[in-house]
Amino acid sequence: MFLSQKVSKKVLILFVLAIATGLVDACSNSNAGNKNLSMPAIDTTKVSPTPIAPVKPAIVATSASPALDFNKLPELEISELEPYKHRSGLLEMTVPKGWQVNDSSQAGELLVTWNEKAGRATISANIFVPPSEIPDSRLSDVFEGIIKGMYGTQPDFSMRSPIVEQTGNAVIEWTSTVTIGNKKVKFQANSKLQRSNNKLTILTFGAIEPKFIEMKDSFAKIANSQIVNANLTIP
Repeated sequence: MFLSQKVSKKVLILFVLAIATGLVDACSNSNAGNKNLSMPAIDTTKVSPTPIAPVKPAIVATSASPALDFNKLPELEISELEPYKHRSGLLEMTVPKGWQVNDSSQAGELLVTWNEKAGRATISANIFVPPSEIPDSRLSDVFEGIIKGMYGTQPDFSMRSPIVEQTGNAVIEWTSTVTIGNKKVKFQANSKLQRSNNKLTILTFGAIEPKFIEMKDSFAKIANSQIVNANLTIP
């Protein structure tokens, strides 16, 4: 399936952010899958000088149901939403009812994913504090490095250049190939990076083709429901 349901057992590291005045381009580390690619700081009133490394979601082929017949799966759609509030109070949003939720949060970082039962669609919310302030002029470049570090080793991975919205948020569209049951299919996803006080939030929506386009309205409704209570600290 798309996002590993055992992500807490296989912790992978995201990207490196330089603390010096000039940020190091994270893209140069995108091909080093197991290198230290990210270090969000512990969320206190001041950024910690000893930041910790976050976990990251990883695309993997499903092995839970090897006999799964892709062509016999029910129609992929989001028919009903339900409210979700993280135990920390930091994140609130509506999510698809019946999807499998995986909370892989650790000290200093919130990471929650929701997977459609057959692994054909996913939603991921990741909130952390970077070790130093990222200038707006560098935010899209850093985000590009994050996405490459997270998903760049996946089969047939491809991404478009970041688009900076009027709000200052950065958006990246990317694709890969995933294996679901007995079939390989193209996966489309949209990741958005937004700044909330001293925190960065990455919200990702993804689904197999052609369902991603069909589910865009539902994904947009979920994205618009998101509330990040940035005044709270990350446990």
